[in-house]
Amino acid sequence: MELIRSLGKTRTLLLVDPYPRNNPYHLTASERRSVWFPKLSLPVIAAYTPPDWEVDLVDEAVQDVDFDRPCDLVGLSVMTCYAPRAYEIATEFRKRGKKVVMGGVHPTYCPDEALRYCDAIVCGEAEDLWPQLVADFEAGAMKRMYKMSQFPALEHYISPHVELLSPDAYMTRQCSFTTRGCHFECEFCSVSPFNGKTTRRRPVPEVVKELTRIKQWIRGELVERMREGSLWQAFMTGLRIRIGVEDGTIFAFVDDLHNSNRGYCRELWEALKPLKIKWGCQSTLFLGDDAEMVKLAAESGCVSVFVGMESLDEDCLQETNKSFNRVQKFEDEIKMFHDHGIMVNPGIVFGFDNDDEAVFERAVEFLVKNRVELAYFNVLTPLPGTPLYERYNNSGRIFDRDWAKYDGKHVVYYPSRMSPEQLQEGFYWANHQFYSWPSIWERLSGTKQRLPARFQMNRQFRKLVKRACPKGTLSPVAAVLKGLQAKLPTFDTEQLIPNALYAIKIGEQTARELWLKIKVKRHDQFSALFVDLEGTLDHLNARELMERIKQAAEKAKMDIIVNFEHLREATPGALQTLLDVEALKAVAPYAKVRYRKFKEAFEAATQDLSLKGRELLEEDWQDA
Repeated sequence: MELIRSLGKTRTLLLVDPYPRNNPYHLTASERRSVWFPKLSLPVIAAYTPPDWEVDLVDEAVQDVDFDRPCDLVGLSVMTCYAPRAYEIATEFRKRGKKVVMGGVHPTYCPDEALRYCDAIVCGEAEDLWPQLVADFEAGAMKRMYKMSQFPALEHYISPHVELLSPDAYMTRQCSFTTRGCHFECEFCSVSPFNGKTTRRRPVPEVVKELTRIKQWIRGELVERMREGSLWQAFMTGLRIRIGVEDGTIFAFVDDLHNSNRGYCRELWEALKPLKIKWGCQSTLFLGDDAEMVKLAAESGCVSVFVGMESLDEDCLQETNKSFNRVQKFEDEIKMFHDHGIMVNPGIVFGFDNDDEAVFERAVEFLVKNRVELAYFNVLTPLPGTPLYERYNNSGRIFDRDWAKYDGKHVVYYPSRMSPEQLQEGFYWANHQFYSWPSIWERLSGTKQRLPARFQMNRQFRKLVKRACPKGTLSPVAAVLKGLQAKLPTFDTEQLIPNALYAIKIGEQTARELWLKIKVKRHDQFSALFVDLEGTLDHLNARELMERIKQAAEKAKMDIIVNFEHLREATPGALQTLLDVEALKAVAPYAKVRYRKFKEAFEAATQDLSLKGRELLEEDWQDA
């Protein structure tokens, strides 16, 4: 300290990243080194602090906070789920007479709440605000709120001080970013509200210069560690480097949308080739539609992409403003990345209004089938500042205001098509199934690159899941939903009767589908299973449909609504099968079967058929 003061550094800033130690998902040291990398917010604040200040950084995920540590000012970066812990830390420092500043997403959207626990808050991106706040503090005139008036420029950006992060504590400390903002507006996401609805990009030469400097620094540190440590420590460090678990060339781009501009990515990725680094990023899955771009990414060192897949249901993606994700392309897009040796880590969200109990098993089966190396499951969470929060809050659907549970792992609202308990249990179940040993073996069996590192990551995630997540169970209705859903072949193509509603809505330009697709969901307003038919219905798959309906009614004891609105065509035999009195009587002891849009769809063909005693839904049912 005396040496620092002799160099003219007269004040000390302590930056703290809160992370409650009692959180069941708190990572152990080995888990952190395998799967975790730090946030850049505090290293950025350190970079924009005047040079005559000494800066210390404490990541509570790694080390405890010393509340008696000498400092002049305390800064906290606050995510919503860590807000309660941040308030505890702030309270302890203020008891000791320290001034506390908070920034980040949560203080930005809950300023009045945050100001009850600190002396000042920074709202929005902090690069332009922080130097002014520090100057005001030095003058004894620090204001209560510093609010961003425009987004900071990314040209001549001061590199984050990642060297302040604890060594040997993360999968990699080599974190950087190339863009900010997102031009997509996913309903549950706070990126667009916080960082802007357009993307800003750093000049490529500045990014390359920063990565080169960090690479040289990390490699020097690794050499120093091997030279000064014991022979065993040197051996283990060398082994970790050899198998790819630890390497001075592994970088993480923490952009929320790294591939927001393909022209920029081409320039950047070409410039990365000479660095001979390995890197991962967050990307759209539809980057996998462009073989040339994926090839370039791999050649520049890309080894991993986190993709916001979110859901395997088109209705869910439409609901959350993410219709640019196309479910029918997911398999081909994943394969494109895999063909170039790039690990795919999808983010999956459970609990959309269109989700029911079948969503968990469907997601796990798809991910295992397509051999994705890792997956991050989350419960839909209405974070303050997002359109989702406004919608759920205004409709009275949020029942838990404990911010500590707003971490994507707890249910805090009422879902539409299942209970909160069923959603929570399904989340637990999916984690255990995906990180079971059979799943890990199956998913990694096709991995051709970095197998030891990818196996180690799965092993550490498995440890975390087994420690933090109860086993979880699926409701009996989940099996019913899965059993009722099907894609059945159509053989009888004689005398097909077109669906009048389909012809009006779609027209006759589409090719005939010789399949019957049976899509099933629990209805969100009625205690019923809603069966949507698509394609072509003949007497054979109609008979199979009725048998499945009978089995579903017997197991679920729920009414079944069959919707004909989207069916393309049907044979006379199929219509007679659906109206067969004996078939309907077989279901009657367990539930009612009601037909929606049946008469309107096939009115001409049913004029000679008796509809007496059949349950027909005459109402429009816009919400079905």
